[in-house]
Amino acid sequence: MNSEKKSAMTWFLRYVAPPIAITALSIGLLSLAASKLKPKTEDKETIAVIPAVEVIVAQPQATQVEVPSQGVVQARTQTTLIADVSGRVESVSPVLSAGGSFRAGDTLATIEDIDYQVALANARSRLAEADLAHQQEQALAEQAIEDWKAAARKEDPSDLVLRKPQLARTKANLEAAQAAVALAERDLRRTKVIAPYDGRVRQKFVDVGQMLAARASQIATVYATEAAEVRLPISLDDTRYLDLPDDSAADNLPDVIIEANIAGKIWQWPAKVARSEGALDTRTRLLYLVASLENPFQNSTDPEKPSLKVGMFVTARLQGHQLEDVFVLPRKALRPGDQLFVADEESRLSIRNATVYQKNEDTVIVTGGLEPGERIVLTPLEYAVSGMQLQPIDPGNAGGSPAFSDETDKSGRAARVPREAGP
Repeated sequence: MNSEKKSAMTWFLRYVAPPIAITALSIGLLSLAASKLKPKTEDKETIAVIPAVEVIVAQPQATQVEVPSQGVVQARTQTTLIADVSGRVESVSPVLSAGGSFRAGDTLATIEDIDYQVALANARSRLAEADLAHQQEQALAEQAIEDWKAAARKEDPSDLVLRKPQLARTKANLEAAQAAVALAERDLRRTKVIAPYDGRVRQKFVDVGQMLAARASQIATVYATEAAEVRLPISLDDTRYLDLPDDSAADNLPDVIIEANIAGKIWQWPAKVARSEGALDTRTRLLYLVASLENPFQNSTDPEKPSLKVGMFVTARLQGHQLEDVFVLPRKALRPGDQLFVADEESRLSIRNATVYQKNEDTVIVTGGLEPGERIVLTPLEYAVSGMQLQPIDPGNAGGSPAFSDETDKSGRAARVPREAGP
């Protein structure tokens, strides 16, 4: 029995123990080597990410409220000239073409007048006959009175005896003949198409040799150059910024600045609201104001300034209320819910509720919720928490055009500020 145990122990020591010992030694050696080769860990500096924000300094100022609008230039006075008499067009003025300019009283076209000259001559002949007949009847009436007196009759003479009805007839014939002459003279004058005002031709419809029908044939469409109008739509909410009396004849109607982009340059013309159309457009629910411009189609004292054209699209700035001590800020400074982000003295975020008077596409007018000298944050913040640390960019720049330093992130999103690592 003892020999069997001894034999088993010998077998274990010879065949099992050596591999186990070799494996354990190998693991120990590999662990030691790994620990020797492992790099030493170094303390990394902690990075604090602080948003770099663009700011402007709030300064109260006086400003003129403006309401933007747009419209199309239209002539205040536009006329379609129609032939007053029938006939063939005898001549056409060179200015009677699209874009041609004319003065009041200029002859734009003439119609053959031979028929109207004949008609006038006949009317004058009939007038002479009627005048003669009337004078003869007056002489006969006077003779009738003398004859009645010579007869020494006691009763009063009748009107027929005194030839009053005959005299009235000849007088009426004379007046009719005079009216016929006046009518013939008018028709003869109307063979010449006369310009009613200083203006331009918009469209021409006739030419030499064309037959015209009285009160039916169109000759041309013309417009006056003394004034133009622009219909400017505004919302009912915008009316609170303007002084719009119900009486369009009032003197305090708003001024307007008309602007047009011509050849890549913005030109301006002064105008004034002439009237309100007084009713909302049923389709757009907008109110239309009509601005009037004086002499917009004529060259001004500036030889380089172009004239406006009928049909030109223009923008307008209606001049509203004059405000004092308000803050005019870039539109991007206003956050949803009429809130402003302010960087306080410690450059921490303060969220303010602003009292907004007007919002425009580019600016916003704030009347409350700010103090002079406070720094307004313009940069969008993805996560805004009141009290968070900020890094204002050029906070001393009150002009509203911040400068970037080399140490800040010029994307305007965030700056990485290193700090020493803690123990």
